[in-house]
Amino acid sequence: MTGQHDLGGAPAGPMDRSDPDAPPHGKLFTAINSALRQHNLVTVDELRRHLEGLRIEEYDLPYYERWGEAMCNLLQEKGVLTREEIEARMETIKERLQNKND
Repeated sequence: MTGQHDLGGAPAGPMDRSDPDAPPHGKLFTAINSALRQHNLVTVDELRRHLEGLRIEEYDLPYYERWGEAMCNLLQEKGVLTREEIEARMETIKERLQNKND
């Protein structure tokens, strides 16, 4: 069975070739990803395996949400952080951002 990423010659439709700036959460994810790789906690190949292994319903998520889901799965698999720890920290950050904007 092929993954969602493998089109195998099937038409994919038009490609958006614009180069928009990454959203703030995308830049944060890129920084976290780089730090984890620098400290040898994750590898590019491990993250790719998790990206390609996303369920169909997850693969329809926006770009950085897919990467976040894959990273969350990888960190949990490796015993670095649990999903609950990640989600609790995300909630704390969300609350801080909301309070900052109020």
